[in-house]
Amino acid sequence: MIDPRSTSTVYFRHRPGDPWHLERRGDETLLEPGAADDPDFVFRFPPGAIDRLAAARGSAGDFAAELFTLALSDDPDLCVKIRIAASFPRLVRRGYARLLLAAGPRVRAIGAAHGVVGLTPLRRLVMELRSRDRAKWEIPARGTPRGRARARRHRAAHRPTGSRPGRV
Repeated sequence: MIDPRSTSTVYFRHRPGDPWHLERRGDETLLEPGAADDPDFVFRFPPGAIDRLAAARGSAGDFAAELFTLALSDDPDLCVKIRIAASFPRLVRRGYARLLLAAGPRVRAIGAAHGVVGLTPLRRLVMELRSRDRAKWEIPARGTPRGRARARRHRAAHRPTGSRPGRV
């Protein structure tokens, strides 16, 4: 149902600065080290949410309902942070809209309770969530290898024209 090119970046609150990514291989979704190159979604899971999701039983719809319930939670020990990185058309092409429709009444009830009752309100919600800037926990710290690489890229991109490193 979900396109094999689908991927998401995953952060764990108890392992800051250590990104992972979800990718599809055949019928499986695997968790691999490192951030996704071009993710559809970016997630940040606290330990309590991981326990709740691991305990979810039933269909993909039951899992999706639990994920959305956790994303809407006011409890910081359970709240899953989600940023949509892909455009709405790409999410539709990759099968996420079909997945939501197939997810069942519990997911549709959660959506309806928040004003999402069809594709048009869903598109508006995706556009709103996609317009958000990257969260602080997505930006690597300066002292980490990813942070140092990011700082080098930033300096190179903002170097005055004609200047080269190490030259005065």
